Amino acid sequence: MGGIGIRFAQELIRLLIFTKGFSMSNTTKNYYEVMQLSSNATLETIERMFRFLASQHHPDVGGDRETFNELTKAFEVLRDPESKAAYDEELKQNVEENSRLVEHSKQAGPDAAVRHELLCLFYARRRQSIKNPSMGAVAIEQVMDMPADVLEFHTWYFKEKGWIQRSENGGFSITAAGVDQVEASELKLASQLRIHASTQHASDNVLVSA
Repeated sequence: MGGIGIRFAQELIRLLIFTKGFSMSNTTKNYYEVMQLSSNATLETIERMFRFLASQHHPDVGGDRETFNELTKAFEVLRDPESKAAYDEELKQNVEENSRLVEHSKQAGPDAAVRHELLCLFYARRRQSIKNPSMGAVAIEQVMDMPADVLEFHTWYFKEKGWIQRSENGGFSITAAGVDQVEASELKLASQLRIHASTQHASDNVLVSA
């Protein structure tokens, strides 16, 4: 059974080596993991590993067809120097993009505080000028020292929540729902501060009694 898979793999290798015009499709699949290889594997190692894995996963020997197809696709990309170089560059970009996503994910906590501060700014503007409550994006970026793309994310969130609206002049202004949100947040914060102060006072009394 294993000999059938090995012979098939050898024939497939020869076929692929003489096949020209291969182009790699856009994918985030890590073909090195699929073939259990390091990124600096030689062509000899790539071919040897393919023969070994093909003998295990070929459908003719009871292997899973989807796994075998994935393995074949990985070999098609990695066995050719040009397609391998293009794939390595794409994989590098994917890794860098994932790293940036991780960094952005770490902003979830700080973003909540920034959004509260920003919504409070809209609140203050509405309270200060009820007839002209809107603020333009440029003014907000300057006041908050906030990049345009970050402001765009926060205003998108506020609009989805119904807490701000776009004015006729293109600016942003807080809605009644936004006012409710600010005041509810402030009440919650005040309550938390009171609880903390009460707990701290009780702890101090225990220490004094001791």
